[in-house]
Amino acid sequence: MSIHPPTFEELAQRFEKDVYLTCYGILNSREDAADALQETMLKAWRGFRGFKGEAQWRTWFRRIAVNTCIDMLRKRRPNTSLEEMREEGFEPRDPKASVSGEVEAAERKRLLREAIGKLNEKDRVLIVLRDVRGMSYEDLSRVLRLPEGTVKSRLNRAREHLKKILSEDAELFGFRNVSKGERRDQR
Repeated sequence: MSIHPPTFEELAQRFEKDVYLTCYGILNSREDAADALQETMLKAWRGFRGFKGEAQWRTWFRRIAVNTCIDMLRKRRPNTSLEEMREEGFEPRDPKASVSGEVEAAERKRLLREAIGKLNEKDRVLIVLRDVRGMSYEDLSRVLRLPEGTVKSRLNRAREHLKKILSEDAELFGFRNVSKGERRDQR
């Protein structure tokens, strides 16, 4: 039984969903994420033969996706309309949640997505990859080609920026006094 190296088609199929979700988290738009997915796969296909194995395949695809998304963010208009965000944020109802709880949760989610959208692209990438997509610090370090300590400190600053943006709706997010970093007890 011989082990053959993976074909591009096998890899693309394996990582397509991960790439799409990463792009969607950064771009906050299904259409833009689909475009970024296509662009990422095209770039990956072009670079496939030159892959030297310096990173895992998943890391390589994510690095291409992140760079593609950053390029798209730089080219796209600065603000997304509130209506577009509402269209992108639809979630089915949780039958266990109360109506007021659902409304509050939906509003929190909308405000959080809006706040992430206000971050600069470097902060947004860090927040999405670590806090939304759950990427490890080690993988973040590889994808962003930064030392792990730098990733952690930049992520800390990105979270502080996000917290400042969210402070406008402090009560909805459980903040008493954002400037002092206090949090209300969770119920």
